[in-house]
Amino acid sequence: MTTWTTRRQLLKGAGVLAAAAAAAPILSACQPTTTSKSGSGKVVVMTDPNEFNDDDRKTLEDATKLKIEIVASDLTRLYAMFAAGNPPDVFRVQAAGVPQYISRKMVKNLQPYFANSKLLKPDDLAPANNFYKWDGKVVGKGDLYGMVKDWSPDYTLFAYTKAFDDAGVKVPSDSTPLTYDELRALANKVNRKTAGKRVYWGFVHSNNDQWIDRTAMNMLAEKGQTLYAADFSKLNISGNPEALKVIRYLYDLAADGVQQTPTDPSPNWMGADFNNGQVAMLQYGYWFSAMAESDITKGKTVFLPAPTWSGVRRDPTMTATGWVVSAQTKDPDAAWAVFEQYMGGKPALDRAKSGWGVPGLKSLYKEMPQQSAFQQQVQKVLQGELSNADFVLQFNPYLSEQAFSTSWVKNLEPALKGSITFDKFVQNIETEINAAIVDGKRIVGN
Repeated sequence: MTTWTTRRQLLKGAGVLAAAAAAAPILSACQPTTTSKSGSGKVVVMTDPNEFNDDDRKTLEDATKLKIEIVASDLTRLYAMFAAGNPPDVFRVQAAGVPQYISRKMVKNLQPYFANSKLLKPDDLAPANNFYKWDGKVVGKGDLYGMVKDWSPDYTLFAYTKAFDDAGVKVPSDSTPLTYDELRALANKVNRKTAGKRVYWGFVHSNNDQWIDRTAMNMLAEKGQTLYAADFSKLNISGNPEALKVIRYLYDLAADGVQQTPTDPSPNWMGADFNNGQVAMLQYGYWFSAMAESDITKGKTVFLPAPTWSGVRRDPTMTATGWVVSAQTKDPDAAWAVFEQYMGGKPALDRAKSGWGVPGLKSLYKEMPQQSAFQQQVQKVLQGELSNADFVLQFNPYLSEQAFSTSWVKNLEPALKGSITFDKFVQNIETEINAAIVDGKRIVGN
């Protein structure tokens, strides 16, 4: 299987899995935590097989002397396994789901293990690992419940220089960040249709809207604002002028026709469209540099700093994909042994060298590839972005990962078609998300 196909499957599947999880019965909060050892010598890991190959499994089995069984990531199956009292020992997560998993008592507090680890030393952990901290109120504070397998400053841009040449527009600087207003103006200049046929989308972002709330959250954080009330009990857009301004900006990008939308969709995913030379500017993290140069885009792709909403530089990860250990594992020491080797042993070194993400350990940063001219340009920009990456987004512990984006996309189509006003668009999202928050609070007993 090609790397291109791997990442395409990973990203396209994310929304489907999260939506399925939102609809599944959530019974984990009332399940007992089991800490007794089973002595089976087997560790069940639920992860994406495209991210974990047979060599990884053999390497970990050799290092730990444990048998590893791989179960493909499937959130519906994960919840069913928890409900049956037999969840995987270790499972793959993304940052947006971590507070929810902790609140529902699904994951084990790993702070004591990190404190005693020779491979995963606290002062060597990349800042993205703070997304796996939760004190019951704030993401980034408290004990560690997991770790990133790799990460990226995710608000960076990739530019296809041919689209700029065709429009007679100068390619942006790779040292001076654009403002979001400048980005919108550029997107409209390089956006292009000919005889009704799409040539270039000007600016495709937020993983085709699957991460639209994460984009809004980071923009708002520049102003010291959030999408939600301090206790996460309410989504507040219409009552917050700054939030309304951000949502209006993101809506206007869709209305401008520079972004892929339900009224102007692509049969592909945005990374493939960039590879096919159909996207002028793409918002993805460093990881995408490993596949950004296709036969079409090679020599015509540059990596750019993250844009800024109000002049405050912020470029954290918005995904922070990693692993956690189940609170119900029957052998937590065995689960940790596999976790520790995957995150700090040979598989971690191999991932660092691959360029598919910034390592989860700072000591491995030097292993990132810098052979080609493009890799060197990427590293130059990345090094500047790493100093702006030490931030966390405050994900809502009562919402599924895709709740906001599902509501956004659902209401965006009638808004773009003129069936509802922008104000009604915002009102619908607030109503739907606030109802979901109430339901989520009920589930965790708040």
